[in-house]
Amino acid sequence: MPLVLGLQIPDGQLAGEARNGFGDLPERLDAAGIGYLVLGADRAAATGASLNPALLGTLFARRTSGLGLVVAAAPQRDHPFNIARRVAALDHISRGRAGWLALRTDQHLALGAPRHGTWAAAAGPVGAELLADAVTAARALWRTWPLETLTHPPAERTPEVEVRYADHTGAFPTTGPLNVPTTPQGEPLVGWAYELGDGGHIGVTDIAFVTPRDRALAVPAAPAVTTHVRLLGESTRVRSRIAELAGEAWGVTGVLIRVGLADLPDFLDTTLPALTEAGLIRLRDAAAGAAPTLRDHLGISRRPEPDPLPWRPVYTSA
Repeated sequence: MPLVLGLQIPDGQLAGEARNGFGDLPERLDAAGIGYLVLGADRAAATGASLNPALLGTLFARRTSGLGLVVAAAPQRDHPFNIARRVAALDHISRGRAGWLALRTDQHLALGAPRHGTWAAAAGPVGAELLADAVTAARALWRTWPLETLTHPPAERTPEVEVRYADHTGAFPTTGPLNVPTTPQGEPLVGWAYELGDGGHIGVTDIAFVTPRDRALAVPAAPAVTTHVRLLGESTRVRSRIAELAGEAWGVTGVLIRVGLADLPDFLDTTLPALTEAGLIRLRDAAAGAAPTLRDHLGISRRPEPDPLPWRPVYTSA
């Protein structure tokens, strides 16, 4: 089965391209039919320069029409309310092409003590349990303000079209509602970089990014979650590894390939066409009229939970 394709370019290299206005990089990735680009993943480690992922995603969104944009953020620094509104805003700007890579820590925004943040427990960085709670809080907020309230007059609204409080009471208490309405794809996608010991905590996400070694543990831990395997694009084995993954009968539906800017032209001009012609990679249809949302391209449905109907309405009749 052909796999969908995501790319990650090292943060430091992207930061270096900012002085050149990124050249034609956004347009080239868009025209190549890349499924999505991950921005800011290197912020989990205190190495090199890194541009603000949400701002960079906004710039790339304005210069592309179909490329998915997955931006990194960590609740160790940003409360889930801020993450939720920022990523939802990007989803509106990009017309349904945004996602959030949920990081445990953001070493570029550590606020003094390197491994402590504003909202997380003082004992250390955000672990899997707290990260899962942050994702749950953001999902609830994304459902508090239905976009239909802007298009349906009050007399025509059903109970589903009602602004509601989230009232999340976990490690990151949030009341809401969010100040951004529901987005073109319902809500942004959420990705999670799997680590040993995460177990079922990844069940709150849409995509688990795993190493080839860890996929046998991650897939059984949350079988309903889509799995994308992380690979290095400059490896001489990248084609054989993708062929192995595409031939598996379980679990893996995509690959996230890390490619440096020096290797990117050869990857786009030589490696990618070969993978596509071999039926190993499924690209976006860059020539299509209306670009699909990121959810549509990846084949990931919006999950039914959390159900906002039982939540308190914000506006009640006198």
